[in-house]
Amino acid sequence: KCAKATNECFLISCQEKNNMLLLRQLTIIALLVVLAFLCGCSKAPMQLPGTEEHKITAEPFFCPHDLCEQRVVAAIQGADESIDAAIYSFTSREIAGALIAAKARGVRVRVVADYLQSRGESSVLDELTRAGLKVRVYPRATTMHNKFAVIDNSLVITGSFNWTKSAAHYNRENFIILFGRGLAEEYENEFFRLWVEAS
Repeated sequence: KCAKATNECFLISCQEKNNMLLLRQLTIIALLVVLAFLCGCSKAPMQLPGTEEHKITAEPFFCPHDLCEQRVVAAIQGADESIDAAIYSFTSREIAGALIAAKARGVRVRVVADYLQSRGESSVLDELTRAGLKVRVYPRATTMHNKFAVIDNSLVITGSFNWTKSAAHYNRENFIILFGRGLAEEYENEFFRLWVEAS
């Protein structure tokens, strides 16, 4: 929330900023509802306890029957400002294409990946780099085993789901979409730590 006067608040009123955040979240939810309808696997988001300011809405998915890859793509398509992803293994061309399209429409996209996984012949990291996305590889000495993304500093995707074809179509995986600015800030802080360590 925009509680104090800042440069951003001079340009956009606090209420307008809050309305824009709500609209972004509703857009992403609408995309996910359409996907759920198409695959016949609709779920109602769960409301987790918390104060009004720290309210968290959670929506779990299980692969492959919940079309996890398409849901990640839909969340990326709903991004307006930023996507920060820490992904252990990344071989999905569909998700890579969605990130490249997001950058093309002005979204800041950053990806941190694991050293060994990034060297695999199916890795899409070189494709992302060629498209102008900011990509860093975590140092070889430590496994970067995270699988999360923060979208517009308000939505978090996390779980066992790697961004790979195997995870999307063959493995038994899970991921959860969490809406909540306080929680997203925690994940954003962790992403920034990984980003700095990977430089």
